[in-house]
Amino acid sequence: RFAPKVRGPYEQRHGIKFELWDKAKPDAPIDTIQECAEQMRKYGPDLIFALGGGSSLDTAKAAWLLYEHPDADLRILSPLVPLNLRNKAKLVAIPTTSGTGSEVTGIAVVSFPDGVKLGTGGALPEFVPDFALLDPTLTVGMPPQLTAGTGGDALAHAIDGFLVPRADELNQAVALKAITMVFEWLPRAWRDGGDLMARIKMQQAAMMAGIALCNAGSGISHALGHTIGGLFHIHHGALVLLFIPYELQVYSRATDRYLEICDLLGIRDRASDATSLARLIDKIRGLMAELKLPASLREAGVPPAEFENNLDAIAAQAASDPACYFGWFDLTRRQLTDLFRCAYEGKLLDLNSALWR
Repeated sequence: RFAPKVRGPYEQRHGIKFELWDKAKPDAPIDTIQECAEQMRKYGPDLIFALGGGSSLDTAKAAWLLYEHPDADLRILSPLVPLNLRNKAKLVAIPTTSGTGSEVTGIAVVSFPDGVKLGTGGALPEFVPDFALLDPTLTVGMPPQLTAGTGGDALAHAIDGFLVPRADELNQAVALKAITMVFEWLPRAWRDGGDLMARIKMQQAAMMAGIALCNAGSGISHALGHTIGGLFHIHHGALVLLFIPYELQVYSRATDRYLEICDLLGIRDRASDATSLARLIDKIRGLMAELKLPASLREAGVPPAEFENNLDAIAAQAASDPACYFGWFDLTRRQLTDLFRCAYEGKLLDLNSALWR
């Protein structure tokens, strides 16, 4: 947003002019981003205020790039090429939800007309806003399911930011604390929209999880969630959390970091790593059930016929999502297809099958 263009005492005293643009939409559609960028070019701001949820912040980031570089193609931004921002303006991010952490991340998630939902950015974390203003009173009164979905996003970010190979010890410490805070405070925020302490803690947890994600990268939960969410328009946070149990199963073949999360939550079985993993998945799904979040794509409202008709394209798109690049290893098309089919019914993967050994 830009602040409203009105003449008042502040403008008269300091010569500051403002303009408001308030047409951001969920999932940051590319046409909305282009419209916002055009308004920026007409007005010529040198400071942009992005106020809203993750989609609003991502819209502002992407429009900011097009404002400074009108010929930029958001589909093909290279992780090797700087964006070269801040020649015209700087960015202030003010989140009104507690989930995406976009106020501290170098990524903007953009939706395209063909159903592709893409996390995009440059070589350097230039999309990280210059200033992040956290005001928990802006999140008070969020509806329960929006609280649940955005909080699920924060938990997924923290788990991703802890599990992926690039996560160093400092990043892991931040991520682990965020995981603890989500489990403690998200149910309270969900039950009582006016619980200011819960809102404060969830806003902090979302910001910390965003830092972990920005530093280390996301896991396959985001590649899978982007694919389904872009095609069927389901809340991003609910979807990425839905895929976290599958990410934990897949990554358990390469790392035992999940055991530290089990230690943190007091659910580790010292005699069996497999039992510990099962307990962790049960713990996460228990939180999902408490918050009335879907544990399967069927529960999330994905129509069965459309799912089957699009499954090949879904698997192909997931494999090419940038979030996959931060994981421990690539998944084959057959593995991705099996994972999506299991997720549709909410069944866990059979890690003992030949497909997954």
